[in-house]
Amino acid sequence: MSCPKSKLISAYLDKEMGLGEKTALESHVQGCAQCEAALKDMQSMQAAFANAERHQAPYGFATRVTARTAALEKKRSPWSVPLFIRFAEAAALVIVITIGILAGTVMTNERSAVTTTNIASSLSLDLFDAAPPGSLGGAYLAMTEVKNEK
Repeated sequence: MSCPKSKLISAYLDKEMGLGEKTALESHVQGCAQCEAALKDMQSMQAAFANAERHQAPYGFATRVTARTAALEKKRSPWSVPLFIRFAEAAALVIVITIGILAGTVMTNERSAVTTTNIASSLSLDLFDAAPPGSLGGAYLAMTEVKNEK
């Protein structure tokens, strides 16, 4: 189990603590073996980085990195669009679909009586020309006329 005060060691080494916090942590480290080991590890790591050889970045490195970052920002996927814009788009789509459904319902209710008579008249065989007497259509008409007469 790690000590919760071990999180303060980084701030201690970076000299980001006030005098009271610093002395409190120093007295805690003397009595806590885990914090003492963590402090020694971080101090040795800090010394290794301080003594590391420094290298000069190649000419134009910062410019290339900046240009590549800008290009990547332009190629961002559509999923990287802020969340509120996606919700606004979805809401607009729902509104358009709802208006379409309501408009369709109103239009069909107004035309329902006219449409019913139009459908019935379009299914009538009276629209067709008389079929020749020996044709299949003529035989069908003859059979349906006989059934209607009974």
